[in-house]
Amino acid sequence: MGKFKTGCLGVIGVVVVLGVIGGLMGGGDKNAPSSSSTPAATEKQDKAQQPKQKVYNDADINVLLSEAKDNAAAANQNYKGKDVKITGGHVYNIDSDVHYITIDGSAAKYTMIHVRCDVNSSNKELKDSILKLKKEQPVTVYGTISDVGDIMGYTLKLDKIEPAQ
Repeated sequence: MGKFKTGCLGVIGVVVVLGVIGGLMGGGDKNAPSSSSTPAATEKQDKAQQPKQKVYNDADINVLLSEAKDNAAAANQNYKGKDVKITGGHVYNIDSDVHYITIDGSAAKYTMIHVRCDVNSSNKELKDSILKLKKEQPVTVYGTISDVGDIMGYTLKLDKIEPAQ
């Protein structure tokens, strides 16, 4: 076989291999709708892309603080990673940079155990609602408990705060 034929076959072979690899990788515009997509499949994709609505479990702050004081390991097991709505608390401290606030209960005298609520710095609405609060004001907080300790109490990733009714 001549050099020309061998070269042509080599080029054709490379093109075929690249075409197969491109087909397997699913090239093309990822945002373009698929021609085989059905309305039901599109609806499933839309639901999967929507953020899951959190369901907050009710929790009384005095019960939480008491449990952490009595047995922080058990409190950690019961509450870490849980979405909670904490009632019965009041504002104890507001960080000057609004990175966090602390919430205490009515039974929290002479103890360091409290609920530290960490504030997402990019959540302007949450920061604005915190700027309207005052020390000792009764509040209800919503968020996810990220840590429980025997000295400092709870750390909560704050989603929402509102004045108590």
